[in-house]
Amino acid sequence: MDAWNTQLFLWLAGGWQPTPWVLALARWWALYGALISAILLAWLVWRRPQARMYVLGSLLACMVSILLAHRIGVWLGHPRPFVLGISPAYIPHAARGSLPSVHASALFTIAFCGLLWPSARSAGVLALFVALLVSWARVYCGVHFPFDIAAGALLGGAIAILYRSLWRGIRRYRQVLSRSVLPGADLSVQSRV
Repeated sequence: MDAWNTQLFLWLAGGWQPTPWVLALARWWALYGALISAILLAWLVWRRPQARMYVLGSLLACMVSILLAHRIGVWLGHPRPFVLGISPAYIPHAARGSLPSVHASALFTIAFCGLLWPSARSAGVLALFVALLVSWARVYCGVHFPFDIAAGALLGGAIAILYRSLWRGIRRYRQVLSRSVLPGADLSVQSRV
C-alpha cells in the first residue's frame, strides 16, 4: 500500500524539479486556499440568513474534524514526504504525522456539509472544488501523500454525515415538540433542510 501511495505522490508532486508557474500556483492554494472556503461560508450566511444555524453547526463539525485529524495524525505518526526525503517541502510545515490531512479533513467537512443540505448544494460544489485544489496543492508542495488526502476526505465525509443526521434529528424533535407539547407554537426550522 505504501508503494502505491509513494508512486501516486511521485506522479502528482512537484518533486525536486517542479514547474515554476505550477509551483507558484500550488503554493498559493496550499497556503491560502482555505480562506476561499471561509469566504464562501460568509457569503452563504449573508445571502441566506436562514442558513446561519446550519453554517454554525458546519463550522463546529469542521472543528471536530480538525481535532480528530490532529489526534489520529499524532497517534499514527505517518511521516510526510519531505521527512522521508522523497521531495522537498515547498511550504513551511512541521514534521508531525500526516495521516489524515487536517486541511483535507476540514475542507471536505465543509464541502460535504454543503452538499448534504439542499439549500447549500451550489456552495457545497464550490467548496468541494476548493477542497480538491487545496489537497492537490499540498501534495504538489511535498507536505502530504495522496492517501493522507483520501483519509482526510473520508474523515470529513463521515463527520458531515454525522452532523447532517444530528441536524435532521433535532429538526424532527423540534417539530414533534411544537405539535405535542406546545400547541400553536412554531419551533420548526424556517429554512428548507
